[in-house]
Amino acid sequence: MNTDKFLSLLDRLTATGKRIYFTGLIIALLVTSNEVIRQIYNNFQIFSYGSLDFWNGINPYSDWNHLSILGKQLDVFIYGPLFSILFTPFTLIPGWAGVYLWNIFTYTLFYFSVFTLPEKFSFNTKRFIFFFSSLLLFTTLLSVQFNPVVAALFLFSFTLLEKNRGFWAVLLILVSGFTKVYGIFQIIMLLFYPRLWRNIFYAVLIGTFLFLLPLVRIPLPELIDYYNSWIFLVTNHLEGFNKYSIYRPFLAVDGSIASITGFISLGVFAVIAIFTLIRLKIFRESFILRAQYLGLLMSWVILFSAGSERHTYVVAAAGYAIWYSSIFPARPEKILLWINLLLLGVLPVDLLCPRMISDIILARLHLGVIVFSITWFIMVKKTFFSSGLQRELPAFQ
Repeated sequence: MNTDKFLSLLDRLTATGKRIYFTGLIIALLVTSNEVIRQIYNNFQIFSYGSLDFWNGINPYSDWNHLSILGKQLDVFIYGPLFSILFTPFTLIPGWAGVYLWNIFTYTLFYFSVFTLPEKFSFNTKRFIFFFSSLLLFTTLLSVQFNPVVAALFLFSFTLLEKNRGFWAVLLILVSGFTKVYGIFQIIMLLFYPRLWRNIFYAVLIGTFLFLLPLVRIPLPELIDYYNSWIFLVTNHLEGFNKYSIYRPFLAVDGSIASITGFISLGVFAVIAIFTLIRLKIFRESFILRAQYLGLLMSWVILFSAGSERHTYVVAAAGYAIWYSSIFPARPEKILLWINLLLLGVLPVDLLCPRMISDIILARLHLGVIVFSITWFIMVKKTFFSSGLQRELPAFQ
């Protein structure tokens, strides 16, 4: 097939949202079949055992000893008690079928979170956001991850806030926070929208409900200890984690700084919060800047996370694509876009790049996180310190 025919076919397959969805769904099913046939869907087994332990009265954070189908020790369960409850339906069917349903669910959720973004984003823009994230999306499906759901909750919450549906937006933000923490930081965006105190009241009400929800199985006197065991496990697990964050190059030189990376990350977030308060009025007036802020935040939670890995970058990639779609990019931004796509999306895929090459570039030279770190600071500069106020979205072609 020559280039013109390939591009023509590609255009036909992506001309409408429905075609994009079903084309991606086919890829998702093929990716999932690879995991099911080889019986290597370990993450799904971890999710299942974590949920079943909860309902069986076993603490998965302190009493974990599960083997995979292939007889190998499974990694620890690091998700919140709320995750165990929400994942329950997937434990009621055979494992292989559950893997298919889970990946279809996460893929579909991510797809709709992109294509239901506010109408101020054109179809072409949404298509760009989806395709820029797609390689990372399918890579996460290959490992049966939760990260596409995290990204989707960020996007759905933003859309709901823009539609002044504060209750549902806060609910999704807190569901994300009580399952994998990342999404909780989006709560700062409540500052940009009307009825702030109403939304804060929703946050307190919903947060209390979600916090107490494990009482459906955990006795009240044991609830605090149950949460403490989760926090303790996550904290200790991250200390030895193979980080893929902004700290990676520094940790390669001096591993002792691992103990303070969390404080640095919170310090950076505090600085961002100060910038936010200083520019609060202008953010409230500009959809463009709110969209840029969302992208900045989604990138920060991954880049500065002590537990980031390559698969988590589907969250950062979606955020970065939204940010890029909300600026009028100059040549440096255009160049960085393609470099980031290469480093974060293409190189980690074994079918597209030999592992030996990607290990040198990403694992030894750390170019992926270095380039994305530079990109993030440029995002901060343009979001908070750009001259003038953009009134319209750039028309993405």
